[in-house]
Amino acid sequence: MRKILILIGLFWVNLAVADTAKHPPLRVAVIGGMTMSGMWQDVSKAFEEAYNIPVEVVVSGPKHELDAYSRAHKIDLITMHSSDTIVDLAADGIVENLTPWARNSQMIVSHMSNPAQIDANDSLKEAMQKISQTNSPILIHTSGGTFEVFNDVSSFYKLSPGQIHLITAKQGFLNDVAKLKGYTFFGVIPFLMQKQYHPDMHGFVFDDAKLRRPYLAAIGTKENIGKLQHQNAQKLLLFLTSKRVQNLIKNFRLNGFDKIPVFFPVKP
Repeated sequence: MRKILILIGLFWVNLAVADTAKHPPLRVAVIGGMTMSGMWQDVSKAFEEAYNIPVEVVVSGPKHELDAYSRAHKIDLITMHSSDTIVDLAADGIVENLTPWARNSQMIVSHMSNPAQIDANDSLKEAMQKISQTNSPILIHTSGGTFEVFNDVSSFYKLSPGQIHLITAKQGFLNDVAKLKGYTFFGVIPFLMQKQYHPDMHGFVFDDAKLRRPYLAAIGTKENIGKLQHQNAQKLLLFLTSKRVQNLIKNFRLNGFDKIPVFFPVKP
């Protein structure tokens, strides 16, 4: 009897190995914040458990690096913030089926002197009114994401032209904010994980849809990646908007910041 059970066990192990062998890894290009935070690792683990299809991150970083890689190599799925970059990949026939599946958020980062006296209990509206009324400097990085959020927010809360400072330098941006003892918009994930750091800066997180930015995912075209990879990539794309993943997104937290959501589902 024991021998029979062992043989049955070996049969199922071999079957699982054989099934995995049928599915080469899905090659995915993932925006840096998702891998840096660990959220994508949780998503891919859940997918592998559900479908027994391995997922391999072949490139992760800023969107221009994902764009360059995807134009030079075959990728089965790509995800980044909604942008001209990913839309152009679709327009050029490299990817298809653009699908929104998550959002992240920006926050207001302030010099420690906090000249507008923003409070952690303020709403975004109250915080922006204080910044406007005190004519406090607000620095805006000209990256697409920050500039887009700023445009949405500033259309609701009027700021005088003199208090707005546009900064183009990619490195040391928070140093400029500190020098002017001002405010800026900054991604919650990179700030909490100290991707850029300044000892005289602290942040305020607001639960407001105006600060959120969507992520899109897309899969490689069948012509580029082949029938099997295309079928499996479609499974992963659908999985991203499933209830399981949307709940994962809703409940995900960075280590040490249990009360601060950093990703938001598109299907609450």
